[in-house]
Amino acid sequence: MIVSKILQSKADVGVISVKPDASVAEAAKLLSDKRIGTVVVSVDGASLDGILSERDIVRVLGKDGSSCLDQPVSALMT
Repeated sequence: MIVSKILQSKADVGVISVKPDASVAEAAKLLSDKRIGTVVVSVDGASLDGILSERDIVRVLGKDGSSCLDQPVSALMT
């Protein structure tokens, strides 16, 4: 599926985004609160800088431990 089609299908709910300098802990709370698996990372809320998924967080948690929760989202985003 093309990204634009995915985003169009989410128009009613909206796309949830975070800024690259938000902490991983803040992003994880947002994922939990919204019951979603991925957030868009965007400096201005209009352009795409990256994405951060639950899997990105879990992978680094397993490797580095809970200290990764203090890192900025930009350190983990893909």
